[in-house]
Amino acid sequence: MVLIGPSLIGGRLNPPPSKSYSHRAVAIAHLSDKRSILNGVSLAKDVLATLRAAEMMGASLQVRDGEGRADIVVEPPERPTNPEDVIYCGGSGTTIRFYTAISTLAEGGYTVLTGNEGLRRRPMGPLIEAINSLGGWAVSAGLNGLPPIIVRGGGLRGGEAVLPGNVSSQFFSALLIAGTMSEEGVKLRYEGELVSKPYLEMTAYMLTKAGSRIKLEDILEVEPVRPQGLNISIPGDFGLAAPFMVMASITGGKLEVIGLDREVPQADELIVDILRSFGVSVEWHNGSLVVEGKPMKPATLDLRDAPDLLPLAAVLAVFARGRSVIRGVAHARLKESDRIRNMRVELEKAGVDVRELEDGLIVNGTGGVRRCPPLESHSDHRIFMALTALAAASEEGCEVKGEEWVADSYPNFLKDAQNLGLVIS
Repeated sequence: MVLIGPSLIGGRLNPPPSKSYSHRAVAIAHLSDKRSILNGVSLAKDVLATLRAAEMMGASLQVRDGEGRADIVVEPPERPTNPEDVIYCGGSGTTIRFYTAISTLAEGGYTVLTGNEGLRRRPMGPLIEAINSLGGWAVSAGLNGLPPIIVRGGGLRGGEAVLPGNVSSQFFSALLIAGTMSEEGVKLRYEGELVSKPYLEMTAYMLTKAGSRIKLEDILEVEPVRPQGLNISIPGDFGLAAPFMVMASITGGKLEVIGLDREVPQADELIVDILRSFGVSVEWHNGSLVVEGKPMKPATLDLRDAPDLLPLAAVLAVFARGRSVIRGVAHARLKESDRIRNMRVELEKAGVDVRELEDGLIVNGTGGVRRCPPLESHSDHRIFMALTALAAASEEGCEVKGEEWVADSYPNFLKDAQNLGLVIS
């Protein structure tokens, strides 16, 4: 638990490398035909789980650590090998979904993948069904569509599969990455609405950089063309810069963010439009992003493509006077926690008038909060960062529990926050 006092957040931030790009770079490098050089890979706990999985399945890693990031040379195996032990994915949904698909490519034998309590509640059923329809073999150990997952190696035939589009884009990314080493290639159709499409664009961008051939149209398709290796620098993470952008706004500070690349797709770049929707000034100057000004008006938001931004958007809405509506994020209930329910619970503790919808929240903002009872992160790093912002802008400060979970995505979050003016007592 940390006690956060009223703060003024501002200065200059160089955010951590993108967690999403780091996962994809490691997984694609693992399946490549040639050596990869990955500069500035995130060392968040979730990415460390992917690095462990790659090593356990035959990749050789030469790692040169830096501050929260590493330069890594990946020597891939001829094909993924069977791990000698269970692959423990911690709380990383990306790791277990990517490596469930990759495990089908091992020469033979079985791979078991599991994770912490939160991960064992996250759905895997659609991915398992798709793998089986593509000629692989996977099963939920509890026959309930949840981890632990058991996968038999031997290869992936490929072909066509149909998945729900509104659960997780990670299912599609996992199959597209593994499909590069399938016999026939993979075609994926989706039922209903396809959410989080920018994450698929990230996957396509990285596979294309590695020489694979992929299409994202009505049918998502990857040809059986093995990646030829990557030589890439991981861009800064919009989603991990976002908490400080929000904090600077609601505390009345001014923040300059460097190291972000607008030329590569990132779902969480939507934070720029979200802030502007609330009347906050967000401008690009010579490659840096400058955030200044408090929320001036309520907003109506559709976050279907950026569900990780729900907690921060809800906090911004508290400080904008009037009725804000956040929708399109029913799939946010299936993240590290039920983010819709848990943000409603925590904001109500702080005295906020908030209503829970099936796919979002309605927040009646009053311009701020005074003092809160202790707030709970619900073992969710995104909620912890959002509640830290809320506490920093409160009139009297408050306690936030669960700081240990922030290491899943941003191990240096509190240190960087203090350097930007966060008061922790």
